[in-house]
Amino acid sequence: MAIETNSEQSLNIALATWLAAHAHDPNGVEIITLGGQKFVVKRRGPKPFDGLIYAFRFMRSFTLSLLCWLVWGQRPATRTLLQNGLTEEARRLQLLRAAGCHVPKILHQEPGVLVLEFVGEDLPHYLRTSDPAGRIVWIKRVASDLASFHLAGFVHGGAQLRNLMFDDNKLTRIDFEENIGEALALPLGQAYDFYQMLSSLAGMRADEISASERQALCNQMLHEYLLQNPDVAVKQHLKNMAMVFTWLVRIVGPILRLIPGKDVQGFLYVTNTLGLTLTDE
Repeated sequence: MAIETNSEQSLNIALATWLAAHAHDPNGVEIITLGGQKFVVKRRGPKPFDGLIYAFRFMRSFTLSLLCWLVWGQRPATRTLLQNGLTEEARRLQLLRAAGCHVPKILHQEPGVLVLEFVGEDLPHYLRTSDPAGRIVWIKRVASDLASFHLAGFVHGGAQLRNLMFDDNKLTRIDFEENIGEALALPLGQAYDFYQMLSSLAGMRADEISASERQALCNQMLHEYLLQNPDVAVKQHLKNMAMVFTWLVRIVGPILRLIPGKDVQGFLYVTNTLGLTLTDE
């Protein structure tokens, strides 16, 4: 049994005092500092319109389930997708830490509240503040990190770049509320992870990155990921996605190219990159 030091005891008391004083704070994520140390406090308590919110979550999960069926031929159970939240996240964090994965340590848990260690700034921050050469280094590193995570047999379910933190020369994955990884077959869940990471890069709010550089970074991400994770089943799912997206672009591409929004343009970058899998590049 681990014995707490005086400093750890003081921090735990300070944290308990802060939580008691802020018991009625609104839901959300907050970074606090106590005793010179940062903590991440996540809240998801009851809300006045929980019934309406549940209906929205159900429709979102149903739509995602239908989309998976249309694109990949697998339809995850809507009920499984609805099994998300702080309790699910805590369970997954404990399992991943026990397996040696870089995920935040749970410092406190109670109904509707989860307190985690602070693990640094998110990757979009580093991509925006790096020069073009530095961005290539980052993309290779994050793609390789995801490949290693997948080769170990795991699925993130929220693999967007904003959920990858960097501190003390270490990448740490956060945000494990979504349960889609356990609702899909492993290779498909991993392919969906890569799609999330690629899509987050393609649509990232970063005026410092030109259109040509953004497309090149997306292509580099795919190349590095497949180099480090040559799983043929994962690549086949990416190919299936590429075929569906390419078909959509052939139909509505001329219209999409006229829409300036980063999300829409990001879809085109993603389609171009995934299209490389169709020629085995």
